[in-house]
Amino acid sequence: MKTKVIVLADNAETTPSKLFRFLNSLNYDINVKETCFGAYIEGEDDVVDEVTNIVRNLEKNKIFCKDRGFPIWDKRRCRAFRGGGPREGFHQLEAEQRVLNKIAEALDEIEKEGILPMEKVDEEKIEKHKLDIKAFIKIIDEELK
Repeated sequence: MKTKVIVLADNAETTPSKLFRFLNSLNYDINVKETCFGAYIEGEDDVVDEVTNIVRNLEKNKIFCKDRGFPIWDKRRCRAFRGGGPREGFHQLEAEQRVLNKIAEALDEIEKEGILPMEKVDEEKIEKHKLDIKAFIKIIDEELK
């Protein structure tokens, strides 16, 4: 038995409810739970892996999947059994989800332009200078907005 977390990038056209309906329309023996960031799917290992591949191809580079250590409705993690509040790890997942649109854009760019192999990078042409910590913080803050 395997459980996967499916997380949608902010710039994905698929919504959690569309994803939920799509997953339930598939003819696979899986359990599906809609979440605010996407969905959980659960089933036999090979079935979950196959469904994961189908889902990721809906919007390549904008739908991300990872394993979840607990089954859906696990009493140790589910808010319904713990009296509410965010589950352990939710804030980490929330932080990860916020940067997925940047990762999606980078993956799209790599597919379009390709990756320059390191052996073809002319090290002498790369500008090397120290970046002021305040400038670095400003760049990070602007990118996370």
